[in-house]
Formats: sequence, C-alpha cells, structure tokens
Amino acid sequence: MAKAPLSPTEVRSIFGRNLRELCDGGPPISVLCQQIGINRTQFNRYLAGEAFPRPDILARICTHFEVDARILLEPLEDLRRSIPDRFLLEMRDKLLIGRSRPVDPEVLPDAVYRFWRKSFMFQGKIVTNVALIRTRDEVTLFKGFEENLLAQQENPNARRFPRLAYFGLVRQHLDGVSIYCQDRQNQSNINFFEFGLEGNMRFYPGFSLLVRRRIDGMNRMTAAVLERLPHDPALWRAIVRQDTVHDMSYAPPIIQRALSRIPDGL
Repeated sequence: MAKAPLSPTEVRSIFGRNLRELCDGGPPISVLCQQIGINRTQFNRYLAGEAFPRPDILARICTHFEVDARILLEPLEDLRRSIPDRFLLEMRDKLLIGRSRPVDPEVLPDAVYRFWRKSFMFQGKIVTNVALIRTRDEVTLFKGFEENLLAQQENPNARRFPRLAYFGLVRQHLDGVSIYCQDRQNQSNINFFEFGLEGNMRFYPGFSLLVRRRIDGMNRMTAAVLERLPHDPALWRAIVRQDTVHDMSYAPPIIQRALSRIPDGL
C-alpha cells in the first residue's frame, strides 16, 4: 500500500526538526545565518516549522550542511541511515570483526560526565569540560563540548567563543570502554578508560589519542579521566561557564594522580 502523502504541516515539522538537529552543537544561529546568507527571522521560522524555504534558499542550506533536499520529507536519522558509507562498511567488516557488546549500565551509566585530560596544546595545563553519555537502541553515544582554543589564540580580544561539539560511540571491552570521537571539522580522537580509580567507581582513568600529524610543542596523546557527575543541572551549568584550561592544581588530588600516570608523548 502506498504511503499517504504528507500534509504541508507535516513537511514543515520534519524540515524544522531536521534543521534544528543540523544546527545542534554548531555556531550561534546569528553566525550560521551569516555563513549561509539568510535572514535570521526567516531562518527562525524554518526552525519552528512555520515556513518552507524558497528553492534557492533551500539549495544554500543543503550546500552548507552537505545534505540534499530530502530533508524536507524524511527525518534526518532515516536519511543518514539510507546513505551507505563505503568506508564505514569496510571498517565494520575488516576491523570490528567481533560483535560489539552493549555497554553495561552498571559500570558506565547514562549520565553527564566531566572530562579531564592534559592539554594537547599547552604544556603543563589541563583541559576540562562536560560530556553526555546516553544509550539508544543498545548503542551508547558520546557527546562532548570544548572551547575553541585555536579561535581564542587567533583573536584573543573577542568576547565570546562558541564551544565546539564532538560526537562519538562507546564500545565496551573486558577491562574498560573505548570511545571513538569526531568533531565537525573531521578531527578524530580515540580514548580508552578503565573501570574505577583507586577503588572509586565514579572515576574512569585512561588516555586520549588525537589522530593528526605531529606538531612541535604539541601532544597527540595525554592521560585522561572521566568523572561521573551527580544529577545536578546547576552544577553542570557552573562547569560549562568556567574556563576550559587550568593549571594541574585546579583538579582534585585523585584526578591529578591519574593524569600524572602517563607522560605526555607522541
């Protein structure tokens, strides 16, 4: 039986939902509208599912987000799933030979975490921010946020630097979990964390490896710690409002000891 055609209201709703998801974790809407070359008021109407874009505006939106016009008709999740990525298929067949086990929620619950690691860019400094771990259909997802440190170096007098979102997948092993992440600039890193730190199961010590070429004076591998935070949105917001880069003394002693286990290198 053929599917019933979508009403204009349903199409606007799908498009608005897709557009909100594409914008999630990116620059502020005002900046995004400047990049696309679109009126902000009209763009807000698209986000709210109140209007359709003209064909030329739709083309700009699709070009910017590297999608096609089906974002008017299909949920973004279904659209992405329908386009096979040959690289990912080969990686699955060649590297992920064993079946991936679901992450045990008893050892790594869905929660907001604080991510601590030594800085890749600044010797003797540490970086900290928040991350979200949540499970959907037996797949555990990771989403983290970091300040745009390169933008701060290039324009230190700017008043605001949007935080960069990066996304990943969590895979469980016998002795810990690995997290494979990538940001919108296609920069990737690989992390591994053990279960428990000095007998405290709220902390997960490990390392973070940045996949990039070697640059003098910068690291590609550092020690890292995941700290599971209590369900306290006020605490989460307080952490997000703080600076990202600190001296080592800023971290609690248990974090300092874990971050000192692995020397900077690579």
